[in-house]
Amino acid sequence: MRADTRTVSIEAPAQQVVTFLEDPANLPRWAVGFAKAVRQTASGWIVQTGAAEMGIRIDADAQKGTVDFLMSPAPGVEVLAPSRVVPRGSGSEYIFTQFQGPGMSDQAFASSIETLKHELIVLKALLEVECPL
Repeated sequence: MRADTRTVSIEAPAQQVVTFLEDPANLPRWAVGFAKAVRQTASGWIVQTGAAEMGIRIDADAQKGTVDFLMSPAPGVEVLAPSRVVPRGSGSEYIFTQFQGPGMSDQAFASSIETLKHELIVLKALLEVECPL
């Protein structure tokens, strides 16, 4: 199983970054290539991707700076995308790892890597720029 880890420097306090990331409702705001929409159901959160719907839960620990995304593309299957927010003075470093799961083609994984690069730029902009809208 291959892995890819990306890091982005964000000029926002670690607590603010974790608080933003741990809310599934924010996924379509920053994970623009992955999450087209999200909705909460009685059993948890559902994310609409470009290809399908899947369950998602976010296991976050602000004190440790961990924000783990656990996706359920099929019943009984859970895929982990771990991430971490590391304090850096008044800012933060955000580290995100994704894995090439079973059945995922090399081309699909490469596309996911490119998408994540863009998404981290969006995340940085959202957390650093206060928009009055």
